Amino acid sequence: MIELIETSKSYKNFCRLIDFNKLSHAYLISSPDEDYNREFCKLIAMRLNCKEVCKHCENCVKILNDTHPDVLSFPKNKNFVVEDAKLIIEELNVIPMLSSLKIFIINNFNKATTQAQNKLLKSIEEPPKNVIFLINATTLESVLSTIQSRTQKIELLPFDENVLKKYLNSNGENINENALLEGEGWPGKTIKYNENQNFLKNCNFINDMLENMKSSKEIINYSAIFSQKDGFEERLNLLENAFDKILNNIISGVDSTYTKEGIAMIFEKINNAKKQFQSNCNLNLIADTLLLGILEVKYICK
Repeated sequence: MIELIETSKSYKNFCRLIDFNKLSHAYLISSPDEDYNREFCKLIAMRLNCKEVCKHCENCVKILNDTHPDVLSFPKNKNFVVEDAKLIIEELNVIPMLSSLKIFIINNFNKATTQAQNKLLKSIEEPPKNVIFLINATTLESVLSTIQSRTQKIELLPFDENVLKKYLNSNGENINENALLEGEGWPGKTIKYNENQNFLKNCNFINDMLENMKSSKEIINYSAIFSQKDGFEERLNLLENAFDKILNNIISGVDSTYTKEGIAMIFEKINNAKKQFQSNCNLNLIADTLLLGILEVKYICK
């Protein structure tokens, strides 16, 4: 993922700050993709230690392997807690061994306890001159306003889907189109979808259903699977993606069983199903009504 992030605008902008010696002492980096956030911080740490980001020198290799003595990652366990903050405070004045900088990467800071954030506050506000904090979060809602006001914010942006697809395929991912759609341009999320067997199973189920569900008698079998609680919302999203793709094909002039008007009706039925799901309605009833409605629209469009 490092090579992909190197092409991002956010990374290139950060490199300019480094080149013009305009670095702040603390950054709060955010996106809904925790893997992207983590790798972005790791790449920045590499750039601060190797101008070329060669990926072969001692600094680059150790940072990539999480063994660099001057680039420390937290939390040590699942969530950032007071003990993590204490460890950072102890390390603040330890002289760097390989680098001129001491870099603290804190991942998933949105999960940090309030006590831990408060414990770290003074260190973020007044760190030693050779210290840089790279803090990342999937959301800023749970990050204290006092922390936010003492850091420079960087909001990462999703990648163009075509760029992401090309990169992932070139790295042997054999990316699933639905994984690409659900990932919404976020590399880490897309990879997780692509490697999730339950997700791929649901993709195959939706494709099979749309291709082979041709009568009301067949609805019973498909509805029994569709209405299973585990993955129900995911199947709704995949169904919506499938009809979105069909609509795009129609717009591009590809022949289809459906019409634009028919797909508009189906989108409305899917939205109603989503609302019913959020209202905790009976899943069997939601699935039966939705699939029967799709079949009706299919025959109307003939």
